[in-house]
Amino acid sequence: MRLIRIIRIILNKSMKRNSLLQVILFIFALCALAGFYLLINAPSPVIDTNSFSIQKNESVKSIAERLRKENLIYSPLLFRFYLRLTGKASEIKAGYYVFPPRPNLIQVVNFITDSSNIHDGIFLVKEGDTLKDIERNLKARKIISDSDSLLNYKISDFNNQYPLLFDGAPLNNNLEGYLFPDSYHFPQGLSSQEIIKAFLNNFENKIKANNINLTNNHHSAYENIIMASIIEKEVIIESDKRKVADILWRRLEKGMPLQVDASICYALNQTFEDCDLRSDSFKIDSPFNTYLYKGLPPAPISNSGIESIKATLNPLPNNNWYYLTNRKTGETIFSQTYEEHQQARQKYL
Repeated sequence: MRLIRIIRIILNKSMKRNSLLQVILFIFALCALAGFYLLINAPSPVIDTNSFSIQKNESVKSIAERLRKENLIYSPLLFRFYLRLTGKASEIKAGYYVFPPRPNLIQVVNFITDSSNIHDGIFLVKEGDTLKDIERNLKARKIISDSDSLLNYKISDFNNQYPLLFDGAPLNNNLEGYLFPDSYHFPQGLSSQEIIKAFLNNFENKIKANNINLTNNHHSAYENIIMASIIEKEVIIESDKRKVADILWRRLEKGMPLQVDASICYALNQTFEDCDLRSDSFKIDSPFNTYLYKGLPPAPISNSGIESIKATLNPLPNNNWYYLTNRKTGETIFSQTYEEHQQARQKYL
């Protein structure tokens, strides 16, 4: 009887200890659950709408890291855990999103797994934009990632697919001059290569639709695209572009330097934004400096539109050798002699 009493005492103590342990575990689980609930419902610190693009076949890890970088979520690990918990990892849709202010993690996940939230992603390339400008704007719109670069692609990557566009082009050059100015639809998250193909397809289609032969004028397609890129930045008024094209082609034939200011801006920064030319700017030792080096620059200096391409291929014969732009009106002032040109500079610049 005494033995049975001892066993009962031991069992009672054991049950009390187990009950205490169960209570502690329950409280711990309750706290963890409450913390998890608070974290996934905590609004992000972003107080404005925030755009975000998801690439096709992008990994959940990459998406999580970029969401954290944009301060749209607090923890990539928690984001991935929630996706696994809800089974929504496979439901993420590639595309361009604009998140509302201060979304919580649940809202972020619901947003990127619902295709109705994908924006059209209209993207504009303006006449005269450079490759550097376009890449910067694509990144600002989150259409390509910050680590992506259009500058890394070469003509050799696309030469076989677009032989009409790349006639005479050095295969190691980048794609400056070929990102055709227009409005583009990027409804889904595209890779940078797919985006470039959209530019090139549009360029080729526009050339065909306008019955343009890029190898006209006894020059290769690439030479004509280089000249069109200069015309795009040098002349504003359409009717003046053909005259300037004639002047520049004749300068080349006579062995004169082109001496176009736009080439200096490009030599300095590969962009025309905030270009402030000074006397020492014209001394930069660059193959794009058309004051120091005769002939065409080694590559286009901008992405030109159809007007400048047509002007390049159909120059209007005239007797002028010089020109400048009236900064107040945008009008092109033509001169036949250097003396007239100097007088025009004093009057209009």
